[in-house]
Amino acid sequence: MSPPSPSPWQPLELGVAGPLRDAPRDVAERAFERLMAARAERCRALAALAADDGVDLDPARDDATLALGRWLAAWAHAAGPAAVDGAQAARRAGLAVDAALWLGERIIARAAAAGAALRWELYTGVKKSTGYQRAVLTGFGRVTDPRYYVDVAHFVAAWLELAARRRPARADFLATIEATTLADA
Repeated sequence: MSPPSPSPWQPLELGVAGPLRDAPRDVAERAFERLMAARAERCRALAALAADDGVDLDPARDDATLALGRWLAAWAHAAGPAAVDGAQAARRAGLAVDAALWLGERIIARAAAAGAALRWELYTGVKKSTGYQRAVLTGFGRVTDPRYYVDVAHFVAAWLELAARRRPARADFLATIEATTLADA
């Protein structure tokens, strides 16, 4: 008897209609809690989906972030406009969430190995900030501003949309985010 086939990948449902910045605070807090609780599972799901395409996202691999970027850029370019506002839009948004979680977790682990203490936080500072009421990385020791944060999801989502629009989207962009964020850790 063969093992059951894995369930198909589905985007994480956070229970928020519209942008998080416009949600009531309690809704944003619940979405953040759900996102944080789902981190490990979403990272495994993304790795399994990538593995189906022959892409190894083992976080111990130095080139895993570059592999993720190449794979996502190729997918978005192939999906094209359907990934922006068509049949593949929910998949693009879900992949962006999972990729941001995977990348954020990798950055946190690598920063910790170097003695830094980065962490996820629900940003509730300035309402006009891109990260408002979103999960951002905080705890940077090499930056003088104690309010400094990195909105990994914003970077990933914007980059993936560029690729879907078939605009120049560098495959090494995620690796650049990782290296730059670690330099500030």
